[in-house]
Amino acid sequence: MTDISQETKSEIQGRFPLFKEACHAFYAKELPPAKYKGTSGKFGSYGERGGQSSMLRLRFSGGAIRKKHILFLKDILGRYPLDLIHFTTGEALQIHHLSEENLLALYQECFNAGIYCYGAGSDNPRNITASPLHGVEQGEYFDMTPYIEAASHFVINLMPRLNLPRKFKISFSNGLDNEGHATFKDLGFVARPDHTFDVFAGGGFGVNGSRFGILIDHGIDPLDISYYIFAYARDIYMKYGDYEHRGRNRSRFILEAMEEDAFRKAVQDAVRKVRSEGDYRLTIEPQTPSTKGSDDDRILSDPRIGKQKQPGLYYVAYKPLGGTPDMTVFTRLLTALSAMDDVEIRLNADETAYIINLTAPEARAIADITVSDTARTAFEQSVSCIGATVCQQGLRDSHGTFVHIATVLRESGKDTTLLPKCHFSGCPSNCTVQQLAILGLRGSGKKTGTAMEEAFDIYAGGSYAIGQGVMGTQIGTITTKNLPAFFLALNDRLLADSQAFTDWYPSHKDTFRDLVQQFE
Repeated sequence: MTDISQETKSEIQGRFPLFKEACHAFYAKELPPAKYKGTSGKFGSYGERGGQSSMLRLRFSGGAIRKKHILFLKDILGRYPLDLIHFTTGEALQIHHLSEENLLALYQECFNAGIYCYGAGSDNPRNITASPLHGVEQGEYFDMTPYIEAASHFVINLMPRLNLPRKFKISFSNGLDNEGHATFKDLGFVARPDHTFDVFAGGGFGVNGSRFGILIDHGIDPLDISYYIFAYARDIYMKYGDYEHRGRNRSRFILEAMEEDAFRKAVQDAVRKVRSEGDYRLTIEPQTPSTKGSDDDRILSDPRIGKQKQPGLYYVAYKPLGGTPDMTVFTRLLTALSAMDDVEIRLNADETAYIINLTAPEARAIADITVSDTARTAFEQSVSCIGATVCQQGLRDSHGTFVHIATVLRESGKDTTLLPKCHFSGCPSNCTVQQLAILGLRGSGKKTGTAMEEAFDIYAGGSYAIGQGVMGTQIGTITTKNLPAFFLALNDRLLADSQAFTDWYPSHKDTFRDLVQQFE
């Protein structure tokens, strides 16, 4: 199948001394964080707030952590003093609070284990995202897994040849859900019932504007995905990207400048050009199905357990608050999975981890291991970036704010099951795409009297469902200290009306706006 070439591996490894040199200068306080980011980001690492530690981002394409990588993660958790791991909105795994020595050692160990941190940050093709249950979800049109894996390897092979103006995000949807956000990435592939993909391009969310992508082509052969990736990167993004103004150099601004018809034609022409230059088609290897299985649908009474399309196999959803697992629970999970055949962890863009390919007894055991560290309500399933206490770019502590509100709601003793799943972004970078949530929050500030207080902008009415994408409306701005009281009041109103927020909001927009204004 399309694989990562030895030439690419050697090229990536040959660049490691640059990272090592910059890393040493950063920890020695000889290189300021902003300049360090320019080098370290290429290697999937950024310095953390305070300049005393770093994070490392592990790329798992389509969010798939295979068995060999589960064993690797279990091993490093036993040998390194790791205290914070984050399931990211890019379906990658971030390890935080790393010293210089541990950062460099882990980067090399990941590379040797076939986990490529290189390119997971900065101006590179990022981790490919996808519908998390690809290959196992009942009703899916076809198994995208081999195409995602081959496309990922193609992208990594391509990286040394690219000089992109900014990050390049690619995603896949199985056609049933849009959890990988395929319709609003730089480039997205949406599965069709006839075993082909529709191609979307030009989407993206961020500081200077956000938009959905547009449909470029219908029904392309899955093996031709590579032509679109190469053509879009080289002949659209690199050709028309704004290298002088960083705030306007994402590919969505190319679409904005060209307008839809011209942009669509430019992408199609670029693909034809690449086709004329050579054979870049993907080669894939069929997936080997698991031979194990044990039916016992009584376990489906647990709402976190679902049934796969493979007979006798199940998956378990594990959603630690804000995507940061309790390290004791996570270690126990990896230890248990290490003794099971064919298992995988699938990370979703909403920071849920799905453990797949489990027999009924295995599913029951995994559900028991994670039960103390997982969301209990829709609100507790909310998405949150890591926040300003860790992220140097962060403006507000989105993660801490969410966890505090969740704790207040739990301790209220009230039924909070009518509150929605929210998206908390810590700053205008919009890492959780809060505009696309039914209820979203973005870190900002609010002047009260003569003082500027920490606050969050409130958005409502968004959706990223396939064919139903709509951006939410900014309703108002609530100070951080008032958010717990706001959510308690919203919960009381939903209880009084006996209606979940997702059903209540469309017919109560004015009521909701009034409620927000009460707490501004």
